Amino acid sequence: MPAKLAQSLRQRSRPTLARGAVAIALGTAIAGCRPSPPPQSETLNPTPPTSADSAPETPAAQPTESPTPTPAAPSNTPTATLPNALIREWQPLSNVLLAFGPMTLTPDQVQWSSGQVSPYTLISTEGGYVLELEASPSFYDTQNRYIKLIPKADATAESIEVAFYTDDTQLQNDEYIMYGGYFAE
Repeated sequence: MPAKLAQSLRQRSRPTLARGAVAIALGTAIAGCRPSPPPQSETLNPTPPTSADSAPETPAAQPTESPTPTPAAPSNTPTATLPNALIREWQPLSNVLLAFGPMTLTPDQVQWSSGQVSPYTLISTEGGYVLELEASPSFYDTQNRYIKLIPKADATAESIEVAFYTDDTQLQNDEYIMYGGYFAE
């Protein structure tokens, strides 16, 4: 009986030893994957500790790479919001826009008095201010995803022209489906 007990214990301990060996091997492999800190040079820590009983040494600051400079933004990169001169209520000047009523621009949405309202994102400032309308309001049964606000050349910005586009292709080709003017009171 004692021989059988010893044999049983040896058979049970082999899988346990094998699992332990696998766990140790995995732990070593994982630890080997961690990046090691770069060696400290004398220029970073020029004064070594003077005695063994001094306060524990804090690690020296590691040099950091200077960030790669980003290229300058192109001139047509939009600003975060529309210029303050455009943030206001605009009255329709063109007959095509009379049905929609006044247009109110805020820093984050455009609204027409006919009930159309949409948050927008300023996506370009080339040739005007191109707004991507998140709600794609519908005018004359056509959804419009983009509008381009084109302020008049005068410095007072008392009038603007607005071009309406249904999709990216029309916008890129400047093929608006509706065009009209607004003025500020």
